[in-house]
Amino acid sequence: MGKRICCLLFVIFTLAACGKAEIDSFTHIHGLEYSHHDESLFVATHYGLVNIADGGWTHVGGASEQHDLMGFSIIDEEVMISSGHPSHDSKLADPLGVMLSKDHGETWEPIALYEEVDFHILHVNQSDRNIIYGIDAYHSKLYRSENGGYDWNEVKTEGLQSPVGSILSLTSHPQQPDLLLAGTEDGLFQSENGGQLWERTESEFSASALKTIDAQSADVLAYLIGEQEGLFVSVDFGETWLSLNFKLQGDYVTYIAIDADNDQRIALGSYNQSIMETNDFGKTWRTISELGQKANE
Repeated sequence: MGKRICCLLFVIFTLAACGKAEIDSFTHIHGLEYSHHDESLFVATHYGLVNIADGGWTHVGGASEQHDLMGFSIIDEEVMISSGHPSHDSKLADPLGVMLSKDHGETWEPIALYEEVDFHILHVNQSDRNIIYGIDAYHSKLYRSENGGYDWNEVKTEGLQSPVGSILSLTSHPQQPDLLLAGTEDGLFQSENGGQLWERTESEFSASALKTIDAQSADVLAYLIGEQEGLFVSVDFGETWLSLNFKLQGDYVTYIAIDADNDQRIALGSYNQSIMETNDFGKTWRTISELGQKANE
């Protein structure tokens, strides 16, 4: 009996040390991305990165690495990027600036703008993964990097009707990284010069979430709010929209993830901490989480 107890304790402590303890809830969705090296889904939360795979939920990394991740995105198979605020168990300062993880989220290292910015949005261009846009919510500024997040230049903006920091969603054209589309409180805005000059293209509705579908086309997936509401697709980078007949009640989508190896597989994260997934581009859906809790499937 004693030997069995020792073995059980060893397994428990080993799992905890590896950051793989099972969980059944999370707090806030600050980012949503499919893994580039397996079929799992990553959820950036108020208390670190959560991995959802084969029905199991696990925290990624130890307690000191479970930061309040903001602007979480994946650059390529090996590299993740994020911003935000440090874990209570971390010795890092606040804000974290720009951080990279090269071990699938197990550890994070600040690489730029440390203690300077809090990027609530980090958008990586789908064709040129070195080009990244960041929106610093604290100082309400737009930044751009052309070398994968190591160096940044502030972009002086004109034409937006609300502060930059209030932008709801942002994406760039895969083949034209200077062409931007943003969802704001005042409608949809477009910039043709990397965010310097903006023009409103739609005042009756906006987008709480935007995601380019692949690196080869101008296709965009969006959750629209306003006169038009629900999940829509555009094949001309936001000029026209087609409804996918999916709409949340009393909630709205804040993050969209698309599987890089299968664009029929899409996950949506909502303001009220629900996650929904489709494997057939929106024809059918399953619920993964409700109010941050595991859904009863």
